[in-house]
Amino acid sequence: MKDRKRLRIEAECGKLPLLFASYADNGDHEALAALFTEDCIFARPFQPDFPFYGRDRVQAIFRDRPPILVRHIVTNVLVEVISETEAKGTNYLAMLSSHKSVEPPQEAGGLYVGGFEDHYVKTPEGWKFASRYGQVALHQGGAMPVIPPPTEQARGVGKGE
Repeated sequence: MKDRKRLRIEAECGKLPLLFASYADNGDHEALAALFTEDCIFARPFQPDFPFYGRDRVQAIFRDRPPILVRHIVTNVLVEVISETEAKGTNYLAMLSSHKSVEPPQEAGGLYVGGFEDHYVKTPEGWKFASRYGQVALHQGGAMPVIPPPTEQARGVGKGE
């Protein structure tokens, strides 16, 4: 593969984690879900053992959560091109949020630092996440959130597996 093509794939895939953070921060659940393939797998950093299956389930996570003021800071985006239609990558993520109001400025709860392992595929609509596995590595200023495990139905378990 020529360097120019490899660089273009790296740039296109490397933009996806940044768009994910922007759409999550701005509450655009439709645009966020469109970053994924229809049959994707997504594991949230706070619940890495409970992956969600399918673009519709990813959209539901963000559509159905209570309104929050949140900011994600994405760094160390690395993309490794596997072929002209497949790549994998990693990135670090820092997240701050407030559940008190959606109007800035707000005092944030804890600071959570982790990252994602991503698998990208080329589709007719462009590069998409085929899978996204998150984890929290460090946190400060607050306990880890206690989030009830999602139901298998909410996660799309059994649908197309």
